[in-house]
Amino acid sequence: MIKIHYGQSPLLFINFIILFYSLGVYMMMKTPEISKSYTHLFCLIIVNLILAFYFTLRKYKLTFLLYLILFFLLGVMRYLSFTFIADDNIKNYDNQEVTLTGIICQMPKIRQDSAGIYHLTYVVDTKSIKQKEEKTTTGKVYLYQKQKNLDNLAKINDTISATGTIRLIQNYHNPNLIDRELSAQEEGIYATFSIGKQNLKILNTSDKFSLQEFCYQIEQSFLQSMYQTMPENDANMIFAMLFGGYNIEKDILEAYSITGIIHILSVSGSHISLISLFLLSLGKFLHLPRFFNLILLLILIIFYTILCGASVPVMRASIMGLLSIIALYLEEKSTAQHLLSIIALILLLFNPLLLFNISFQLSFASTAGLVYLMPILRSKLNKLKLPSLLIDNLALTMSAQIFAFPIIIWYFTSLSLSSLLANLIIIPLLEILIILGLIAFILGFIFPFITKILFIFASLILSISNEATFLLTKIPFASIYVPPLDFPAILIYYSLIFITLNIKIRKYLYLLLQKYKFITYICSISLIIFSCYFMIKPSPLQIHFIDVGQGDACLIITPHQHSILIDTGGSINSDFDIGSYVDLPYLHHYGINKLDYLILSHADADHSGGASSILQKIPVNHLIITDEDKDLYAKILKLPLNNPLLAKAIVAKENTAFNLEDIHFQFLQNDEKENLKSSNDSSNVLKLTYHNFSVLFTGDLPQTQEKYLLNKNIASTILKVAHHGSKTSSSQEFLEHVRPQLAIISVGKYNSFGHPSKEVLDRLNNLPTKILRTDEKGAIIIYTDGYNFSFKTFLN
Repeated sequence: MIKIHYGQSPLLFINFIILFYSLGVYMMMKTPEISKSYTHLFCLIIVNLILAFYFTLRKYKLTFLLYLILFFLLGVMRYLSFTFIADDNIKNYDNQEVTLTGIICQMPKIRQDSAGIYHLTYVVDTKSIKQKEEKTTTGKVYLYQKQKNLDNLAKINDTISATGTIRLIQNYHNPNLIDRELSAQEEGIYATFSIGKQNLKILNTSDKFSLQEFCYQIEQSFLQSMYQTMPENDANMIFAMLFGGYNIEKDILEAYSITGIIHILSVSGSHISLISLFLLSLGKFLHLPRFFNLILLLILIIFYTILCGASVPVMRASIMGLLSIIALYLEEKSTAQHLLSIIALILLLFNPLLLFNISFQLSFASTAGLVYLMPILRSKLNKLKLPSLLIDNLALTMSAQIFAFPIIIWYFTSLSLSSLLANLIIIPLLEILIILGLIAFILGFIFPFITKILFIFASLILSISNEATFLLTKIPFASIYVPPLDFPAILIYYSLIFITLNIKIRKYLYLLLQKYKFITYICSISLIIFSCYFMIKPSPLQIHFIDVGQGDACLIITPHQHSILIDTGGSINSDFDIGSYVDLPYLHHYGINKLDYLILSHADADHSGGASSILQKIPVNHLIITDEDKDLYAKILKLPLNNPLLAKAIVAKENTAFNLEDIHFQFLQNDEKENLKSSNDSSNVLKLTYHNFSVLFTGDLPQTQEKYLLNKNIASTILKVAHHGSKTSSSQEFLEHVRPQLAIISVGKYNSFGHPSKEVLDRLNNLPTKILRTDEKGAIIIYTDGYNFSFKTFLN
């Protein structure tokens, strides 16, 4: 039997503590309304601590349970305290125009757009704001500014003042997207502050030495010397590998992502491991004492971490990378396992939001794979009599991917089958490139000529690596779709790994199953029956209103998995590719790898802007558009006019209709098209009917065109409110004809149009109709069997 009540299994005990602490944090993140009483919670923790101490002295067998409950409560308390917003926090001034005073605490990030305008992003530690009166504030903000040139840049520790609007950090609230708000809050950043092209006033220039600014200047000097020796794209890519950043071409990023080696393009635990291995090997070659070698390694890694900006992700990567390399170097598996759990617990106690951070999740899971699974896989592979280098690479890649598998498919919904080849062929080349780059960086201060020679070699290696990566993306099944696991499935997955790796638990469970055979048989049969039931159970019709900000996008999934996408969203006057970064991840999350129909209500960017990426990445059987000039669609879809897909596009008319399974789709158009003044006037109007259930999709249809629909059957269960709730749409007469039970408004927070208007909200409330908005609820999913419907929202 496994005993952990007196400390016989400390590793198991620490891991259970991490699990229960994480459950406490997770529960509060999902249901923050459960408890806001700090006093009651604090009392519970104190009582539990006293009981745990008392039963520890008495050596009571179930004492460990009290410690697990204690850490569960501690997780709840840490989440509440970490997310507590003080009265003077800058977050409390949401959507208010203020004059802000603060101190620059990071070097600005600079991006130049196609028009030559520079976009600057500062991080400002706020000190005060001024509206009618001046008030002190706490918390950091991202400050955005546009400039025609790079004159008058603020530096770290400068005190600045600017006038603009405070807004909360916005995220597209859809499943599997990385939460930018939580990631920023980790660093104490709570809001954004946009000043556009207004001047940033520098009130006080700091003369204090800034290590971060010093490192930044060194990095930029190094980058400029790279520009003089190699192509700019190569220089940007090598610089990103060495010091972080993603100023890299989109097609290269995609190729590295498909082959599962994108982590090499930014500072990660693997970088620290690589540098550590190189330094340890060099120390062995020079016959340095083991302890001295480790101390030297620690000093150099700290220096490298500071040089990379000493940001939270870089420091975390350094800790995890050092841990894995020390574990492998010492070859003490149990020591490494204990060390990993202790470090993870300390990091989570310090910052509970790390639990939801993709960087922490992947770093921890990959490192766990190295310390738990890699030694076992390496011993198994040794029996194949393969070269040691090949065995080490195979063991490292497989162990890291097995442990990180649920996390990878949750965020990326794909598994890279080419990853093994990439790790065997490309990663060694890139590792040589990184070491060359770092040697060039060091020698650049002494021997500039040798540095240029190393740059030429590095650029050559990069070209070979990129070509090899592109070739790997073209092999069959380079990357395959894998549906994301839900939370219970993830727990089962890691439980099975845990049981597989723990001999004592395996033996104990085997004895338990032998002892209770009858119960085991009953449970197994019940599980099979339930599985069969869920497999044959009819699926509902699903209608997903995707959060695309200020735009429209709706995904329809039929009971037999046919799919229709109505609009894609898109950004006006922005180079943000909503198709690649919002629509496609959403489609993949729900297993959609092709579309039966892509229907565009009209050619405006906020409805069709993401369609180009979708058409490039997944098959689309039918494209339906409005009766507008095809030049407009050619431009928005980035297709030539003679493109076969555009040539075969169906122009929706009054009688255009189609069926999928038992679902009928009918376009309700005004074919006369009188007095059309804008693209909105041409909007497709589509009615979906499924038994007694119906949905009316209205695009951006204005009131001037609504009157032509009043003599048609437009009564519907659900209405997609036209034009994001604009007062120029959704007349009282039109709404009374539709009389929806539920109205969906797809709209972006802080939009400059004032959508949805109070007039439209009042009209809907007078019917009465329940209203759901994507800016308040995130993605909205409707489920129906054709007679009754239910819904769930991403933000409950």
